[in-house]
Amino acid sequence: MTSIALTICALLALPVRAAEPPRWLSYLQKSSAAAAKGHCPEIAPTVVRGTQGYASGFDSGQCYVSIHPMSSTNMVYRDYLFVDDGMLLVFSSYGPGEGPTMTSGREFYFFPRAGSQELLIDPLAQTVAVRMADGGELRFDPETAEPASVERGAVTVSPRVERSERGGVEFPRYAGLMLDAGFRLGELPSGLPEGDATFRDAQGRSCAVKNKELFAYDAPSGEHRLKFTDAQLLDWLKTRCPDLRP
Repeated sequence: MTSIALTICALLALPVRAAEPPRWLSYLQKSSAAAAKGHCPEIAPTVVRGTQGYASGFDSGQCYVSIHPMSSTNMVYRDYLFVDDGMLLVFSSYGPGEGPTMTSGREFYFFPRAGSQELLIDPLAQTVAVRMADGGELRFDPETAEPASVERGAVTVSPRVERSERGGVEFPRYAGLMLDAGFRLGELPSGLPEGDATFRDAQGRSCAVKNKELFAYDAPSGEHRLKFTDAQLLDWLKTRCPDLRP
């Protein structure tokens, strides 16, 4: 088991929502952390109305923020995981059963990455938000633990947590460079080298690429990670996606 998986096991041993198994654990087992980023902010699980948020880091040094609901009906819910490589993982659980069709991931990345994300949770003001790695703020409805607005554009959330909704979260507009790495049942979408991903700039121009162009894959372990620093990505996009204005 990777260091990321071991860390998540420890986190999910927390008493909050203990009746639910660590359903997103397997998603991170095949995602390799980027280079160590130093000490990560530690925020203990904090509850505001129907939302729990906390912040910590993996053994590798990669930092993350987790948002999830305090209650669910028959284990149907969405969780949100923010990682400082720019990833936002929308994790959906479709019920108490096991198997690759009982969960899914919708994977977004936001660039350029200005630093680690920050959990902004205030029990007194009854507010919940996350400052993402690119500096944009995603605000949550504290009653539902679902996104309510995004500082740099627009976000929509389906009221239905169903497979056909493909995660149920979309960013119709965003004032920055966004990568939509797609939707997949049972694992991270970026784990498929031949999978499709789409860049979109602030003007709405898009460019479709293959995952294998963006991610480096380690065959023995099955782990993968983004190939590029921000500067390298911008240089690559100039030739691969010349119509974009990142």
